[in-house]
Amino acid sequence: MHTISFRAMGSPCRIVADGCSESAVADARSLIDDLEQRWSRFLPDSEISDLNRHAGELTIVSEWTYRLVEAAADAQVRTGGLFHPLMLDQLVELGYCSPWQERPAGGGSTATKPASSEPIECFGPILGVRLPPGTRLDPGGIGKGLAADLATDLLVSHGATTTSVELGGDLRVSGQAWYGPSWRIGVADPFDDDREIAGLTINEGAVVTSSTLRRRWPGEGADLHHLLDPRTGLPSESDIVAVSMCGASTAWTEVAAKAALLAGSQQVIEVAERLGVRGIAVTASGEILGNDHAAMAAADDRSTNQRIEQGSLR
Repeated sequence: MHTISFRAMGSPCRIVADGCSESAVADARSLIDDLEQRWSRFLPDSEISDLNRHAGELTIVSEWTYRLVEAAADAQVRTGGLFHPLMLDQLVELGYCSPWQERPAGGGSTATKPASSEPIECFGPILGVRLPPGTRLDPGGIGKGLAADLATDLLVSHGATTTSVELGGDLRVSGQAWYGPSWRIGVADPFDDDREIAGLTINEGAVVTSSTLRRRWPGEGADLHHLLDPRTGLPSESDIVAVSMCGASTAWTEVAAKAALLAGSQQVIEVAERLGVRGIAVTASGEILGNDHAAMAAADDRSTNQRIEQGSLR
């Protein structure tokens, strides 16, 4: 069993693999590092930065970057716009304009606008992409998710029989779990990281957690966060504060989790089922909702209401 921990894409990362060589694990890490160099919006020489500088023009990109942009464009359509990759300008206006470890300075303006309704154009035969004029793409969560998927594919191609690739809140697993017949991933209480409220069990695939209680910074009169609602261009005001979802691929589960969170408590289950994922969601009042029966049963006796009543909601 080979294990490596490192930082990439603004997050702590870990790769665990069995059945392959140590060099294969090193190659998986190198792939993630390479994708960050291509996809980071914070690096002026990245392909994403170049693409953003040429919005409105046809731009030829690498195969990896084309795959990312095509996935983001497809996700925007399949979620009816609840997932929207063209909101970098809004994030910057709100104050999130440097890598997270440097922390937004605060005071971001809330004078943003809804996301553009124009689609991204993708031209597969030539690996060409055209962003709508006046927009910029933020790979964000779908970039982390796709990186986890690609690293997993690489490990499996090198003979790995067990793989676990974790990038921040995204986890992709494949093969036989090393601790039992299936993979069990604990879901942390969004109000208390040291407390588990449920467990999600999968044989293969991804688990993604998305929360409005993380990556927060002070704005004009109120805290801001990084999960923006395309309909307003502002941080989500959904009554859902966290979701943990299982799906076939990490990239798609990232998309579906964000869409489910933005949909709010009245539609979160419907949206999750329509997008082919399962899991649980936690509301600001501490209610736990979901379409994963085993996880819901595990959550029955672990209500977060008492903690919220004690005033620790942040």
